[in-house]
Amino acid sequence: MKPATDNPEWSDLQALWQQQPAPPAVDVAALQREAERRSRWIRLRSAIELLITVVAVANCVRALLDPRKLIAHGLLWGLIAFVLAVAGWIFVQRRRQWRSRGLAPAALLAFERQRARISMQIWRVNIWLSLAVWAGLVWMALTAMQAGSDAPGALPPQTWALNLGLNGAVVVVVALAGAWAGRRRQRRLDRLAELEAQLQ
Repeated sequence: MKPATDNPEWSDLQALWQQQPAPPAVDVAALQREAERRSRWIRLRSAIELLITVVAVANCVRALLDPRKLIAHGLLWGLIAFVLAVAGWIFVQRRRQWRSRGLAPAALLAFERQRARISMQIWRVNIWLSLAVWAGLVWMALTAMQAGSDAPGALPPQTWALNLGLNGAVVVVVALAGAWAGRRRQRRLDRLAELEAQLQ
């Protein structure tokens, strides 16, 4: 009796199997370089966000110290607390994304997946917070205009309209940037899933 390997059908099947293209290997070194580049960018972005937070809080403190009391102190203290809470939350989220060095390939892919998800979450929160701040500004404008032009620190309606328009544009830009960033992160998640499948 001939062994199975001498069977012409088996030989044809073996030849066909050997002709199949091998799955592309995961370039671990390139993935590690990309992850480290992202880590540097996230650290830089965190530093910029902290600087913006300091400027925002300093502006609120400047308004608190203004003897004309153009803005209610309760509102300014609330704004300081809001800015610090949001900036603190974002900083904590970003801090979890800094270190990617020395991870094994599977752990690095999982880390990058978590990083993309956190980034999507931060963008979503930013969109809703921008909208909430704009809604608060609309409420302030309506309240101030109802108080009349004789109220202390009253602004002309044109100034309020300009503020609302500019801040509305900021909300739209943040929403569009968030949608764009979300699509990019989703494509990255899909790519990472493909790389994980190749590792298995």
